Amino acid sequence: MSSTSKKHSSLVSEPLGRKRADTLPGIGHVLGERLVMKGFEKASMVVGQYMVLGNDEVRFNRWLHNTCGANNKQQYECHKAIKEWCDSFI
Repeated sequence: MSSTSKKHSSLVSEPLGRKRADTLPGIGHVLGERLVMKGFEKASMVVGQYMVLGNDEVRFNRWLHNTCGANNKQQYECHKAIKEWCDSFI
C-alpha cells in the first residue's frame, strides 16, 4: 500500500474553500505560478477542470502537462488527490 503525503492528506480531509492551486499534491510553487498565469488560481478551479474533462485521468494528465508542464509523477499525485477528494465530497 502506498503512503500519501501530508499535502495529500490535508487536501482530501476538508472542503477546498479558497485553497490556492499550489496546495494540490504534485503542484509546487513553480507549477502553481504557471497555473495562475493560465487563469487557474484556486485548487477548486483545477478540480473544476478535472470535472469538465469528464473525470478522465488521461485527459486531465494531458491537460496538466500542457498547461503547466507537470511531469508524470506530478500528474499522478495531483490526479490521485483530486479523484479522492471528488469521491469524498461530490
